[in-house]
Amino acid sequence: MRELKFLVGISLLSILVGCAGVGVVASSDPLAKLNDAQELFQKQDRPLPAERLIREALAIYKERDDPHGLGNSHRQYGDFLRSPAVSQWETVYRRDGFQDKSVTFDNRLVKASEYYSKALEYYQRAEEQHRKANRFDSLTNVYFNMAWSYQMLNDREKACSSLDRALEANAENIKRNPTVKQFGSITDAVASAKRQAHCA
Repeated sequence: MRELKFLVGISLLSILVGCAGVGVVASSDPLAKLNDAQELFQKQDRPLPAERLIREALAIYKERDDPHGLGNSHRQYGDFLRSPAVSQWETVYRRDGFQDKSVTFDNRLVKASEYYSKALEYYQRAEEQHRKANRFDSLTNVYFNMAWSYQMLNDREKACSSLDRALEANAENIKRNPTVKQFGSITDAVASAKRQAHCA
């Protein structure tokens, strides 16, 4: 009897450990899904649950018609497709494919560029919305993410211009909300991104 319990316990543990989504906390918040996905594919080399979370976030943002969220989802799927984690799981992706059936292991870098381009379309819509609503905090984020997307598309001029616009939006946000508390320094983050993008 003791041996049977031990075997059942080991079997259950093996199933749980083998599950691609083990350790991922369920959430209905699409931003939490994107944050979890980023952690999974960038730091834990677990692209399978990461891809699922990105696709779930994308579906939620699409249902909400949220261009900022759709921009973030598309940008992150581009990052995901380019990630070393996906490369390390080549055998699985060649065998099973991606959730976006138009993506193959061999065309994933081209598809990543398409996702960055689509992200930029959504960010441009979000830019209009945030500007009309005087949401300069969100506008700062949009411009920063636009810069990353342009950089991934090898458009240094637009990446650098977007970083300048992020600084301008941040300055306007501080001017309008002098008591706002920021998490970290936007100025430092933009300066670092400018160095990475080789801005003049």
